[in-house]
Amino acid sequence: MSTAFSRRFTTLIDQFSAGNKRQFALLTGKSPSHIYRICRGLSRPSVAYLEHLYSLFNIDLNWLLTGEQPVEQSAVTGSGDMLMVPKLDVEASAGFGSINGSEDITEQFALNKRWLSTQLGVHSEQLAFVTIRGDSMLPTLQHGDMVLVDLSQRDANKRGVFVLQTEDGLMAKRLQQHRDHISVVSDNPEYPAWQIQADNAQQHGIAGRIVWCGRSM
Repeated sequence: MSTAFSRRFTTLIDQFSAGNKRQFALLTGKSPSHIYRICRGLSRPSVAYLEHLYSLFNIDLNWLLTGEQPVEQSAVTGSGDMLMVPKLDVEASAGFGSINGSEDITEQFALNKRWLSTQLGVHSEQLAFVTIRGDSMLPTLQHGDMVLVDLSQRDANKRGVFVLQTEDGLMAKRLQQHRDHISVVSDNPEYPAWQIQADNAQQHGIAGRIVWCGRSM
């Protein structure tokens, strides 16, 4: 049975994931079934989840819980504090495609700039969500994970997991910079490591660094 709280919660989904409950679940780290139950008034979110929503979107928790809010103050943060991040119609690891600005945008998500800077250390607005396909980066990344890629971070000197743009499509791999080459490592030991060297560097460009991962629980 729908409640006033569930209707306000649904408003958040409309605001931040265009009404897509599954994508809102993925973005906020919950299972779609849990989100559906909240929207139907069959469940209430935990305090920890409410705090997580506040860190993501800087929402007015008092409004969400009680429906009350100060006069002339919106329930969510102003648009100047939010960054609309596109989800691109490409997959990384085994999918085909590239990140070059011409991909179809399937959805957009509103992320709080303060959360991006304080929690992720991200200050760029060149961001995009892509979906992981395959098992080469297990256990770090799973098939179906949605990852946030900072397209401004293309320097392998900073260790981490990056999205590579190759002739075969996109790959999510861990990179390690050495003096004369870059080691390309899969976290799944069943996949061998390889190298980017001078003779193949043009075929393996760094599209960006993965700074966040979301999956349904």
